[in-house]
Amino acid sequence: MLFHTPTFLAFFLVFLAFYLPVRRTEAGVWVILAFSNVFYGWWNWKFLGLLWATIIVDYSLGRLLARTGDRTARRLLLGASLATNLGILGFFKYYNFFVSGLVVAGLDASRGWRIRDLALPVGISFYVFQSMSYTLDVYRREQEPVRSLARFAAFVCYFPQLVAGPIERLKHLLPQILSPAPITVERVIHGIFLFSLGFFRKAMADTLAAFVDPVFGHLQAAAPADVVLAIFTFGLQIYLDFTGYVDMARGVSRVIGIDLVMNFDAPYLSTSPREFWRRWHISLSRWLRDYLYISLGGNRRGLPRHLANLMVTMLLGGLWHGAGLNFVAWGGLHGIYLVLNTLWDRYAPPPARGRAPASIPRALLGWLLTFVAVNYAWLYFRSPTIADAMIANRKLAQWILHPSLPGATVGYAILVGIAALMELLIRFRAGPGWGEGLPPRPAAALARGAFAGLFVVTGLVLLAGIPTQQFIYFQF
Repeated sequence: MLFHTPTFLAFFLVFLAFYLPVRRTEAGVWVILAFSNVFYGWWNWKFLGLLWATIIVDYSLGRLLARTGDRTARRLLLGASLATNLGILGFFKYYNFFVSGLVVAGLDASRGWRIRDLALPVGISFYVFQSMSYTLDVYRREQEPVRSLARFAAFVCYFPQLVAGPIERLKHLLPQILSPAPITVERVIHGIFLFSLGFFRKAMADTLAAFVDPVFGHLQAAAPADVVLAIFTFGLQIYLDFTGYVDMARGVSRVIGIDLVMNFDAPYLSTSPREFWRRWHISLSRWLRDYLYISLGGNRRGLPRHLANLMVTMLLGGLWHGAGLNFVAWGGLHGIYLVLNTLWDRYAPPPARGRAPASIPRALLGWLLTFVAVNYAWLYFRSPTIADAMIANRKLAQWILHPSLPGATVGYAILVGIAALMELLIRFRAGPGWGEGLPPRPAAALARGAFAGLFVVTGLVLLAGIPTQQFIYFQF
């Protein structure tokens, strides 16, 4: 069930009919829980069992963790949670990947171990990480255990962000589910505005996909200039696609009195790789920082260990996105970027305050290098295999030796310009939430309504004749 389809609109209207009368009571929790299960089961009801296995295990282990003070017992309980969650995730997402690795390594007997038609449950990486964050917080004594299974289940499978985030923490989301904010005209208008903005972004992403997909589907025959354009266009496509989902999820939630965390903050305006990861997929970046990078030692054990922790975190972050060497390469590249960024900051610190003119060229150079590096890494993310990525690299080298303009430059340059202008407005004019903190003045409400209508109409025009596409991050 996709946000930008009539099916979801009908689903949401029925949900509102049941939810609004009881939303500030315990019955509201049950309505959210019931409709979240319908929403998730719409793809494949058989995978509801996996979702509930994660919920029941972490709920039970969270209660047990709170009852015992024995250090060894607590570690065993946490280990059981990690083993269950990562075991489910590992089997469905990585089993065939590792079997293929054994075949490549020469273990011929493993050829028969591969499981055909092993489907990947939609959103499994997101809800597993969200549920795991709870047990980790309870283990660290940063979170009190939830006494109600229904409440915990509603937190894990809250439908707007269930399948593609943002990855929420219990202390932020559950209190809002139990006591949502009052529904006001300002909140409803801003929620509709956010949803419309997300719809427009998704429409632009699908329009760009009409160029990107054929190029990456036929890399061998594609012109070098088209491959170069497709790499940078995909960088924009995945951003618009993912932010489109998050905007729609935040818009739906805002209407009913729940505010999800910001997941993007104009990442392509970043002037360093470190800044990029503070702005891109913020909820995942914080999850990896809080539960992996810091647990490994962070930057507290000397420079070599610090750099190693960065590499390990990004390699595992790449593997989280997909079971393939191309995703490992993508994560590895970002690990290298962060290592170089750390060394640069250590041995070539920025100029002292008061020398702003001297810092402008440095910032511009930092932005250009970051933008090119991030978009080059997307080549590995988008390529189906490492072999395809190598073909794209050869095309890229050919273009560098003999640069030329692709035939589609003008049309896609217009879309890139529109997207860039939107990001500049969000960043420098209206703030990350695009008017989220504005007072409910009639003029502001009218402006938001006008923009919402413009976004919807433009999105419908862009999507005319294009098949409905799933969000890219549904596969993760």
